[in-house]
Amino acid sequence: MALAMPMLVSTCLAADGKAAKAKEVLPTVAHNLSEWHFGEVLFGNKPSDAELKGKVVLIEYWGVHCPPCIASLPHLAELDKKWRDKGLCIIGAESQGSPKEAIKSLLDSAKVHYPITAGASGPIAFNSIPRCFIFNGQGALVYDGYPAGPGFEKTLKESLNKAKASAMAAAPTTPTASIASAPWFAMRVWTNSDGHEIRAAVSKIDSTSVTFLMPNAKEVVYPLDKLSEDSRTTLTLVAQPKD
Repeated sequence: MALAMPMLVSTCLAADGKAAKAKEVLPTVAHNLSEWHFGEVLFGNKPSDAELKGKVVLIEYWGVHCPPCIASLPHLAELDKKWRDKGLCIIGAESQGSPKEAIKSLLDSAKVHYPITAGASGPIAFNSIPRCFIFNGQGALVYDGYPAGPGFEKTLKESLNKAKASAMAAAPTTPTASIASAPWFAMRVWTNSDGHEIRAAVSKIDSTSVTFLMPNAKEVVYPLDKLSEDSRTTLTLVAQPKD
């Protein structure tokens, strides 16, 4: 998503949020995150296209002079805090051309830490804010509407769960297969000659070393003579050829 000039200033038509809420609909046309472009990054760091891959992305159009927009900021800040590490990326597009000083004051008050851009443009026309668009882990638009609508948080949670499941399914399976197929040991605790514990599986043993498979799936070749006598004995006994 390349940066673009901000969209035309939106107008907050409903101080109570009703007009914006009535606009909440499920997407009827297939749209993709790549169709959205953002203005200058005013606060924070907007993730690159590569960093957004597989993430659930929430774009909120909002403005400094829109009471419902201001009311939604703390809620989005809480969602960002709760789910950022679980695959959520929020981008706030300030759409009224407000000065940075006025924007910063509201962000500080609401404890907002997600990136804020000077507007955004996309293929869907609308005339009221706040307006949210949620894109799933494949970049497809799955929600278009008010940020406090009944389907908003449900869609967000479902998208995050599906993105997590997809990421797990796509994760490399070699380390797991190595443990399952190895004739040695699954994950357990070993000790070295200094008495320190080493939690690892064993994928290979030879006359001088053992190959540990660590919990982070990294393989480490460790000298046998650096292990405790008990651990070394266990390994060498199992490694002996069987008649």
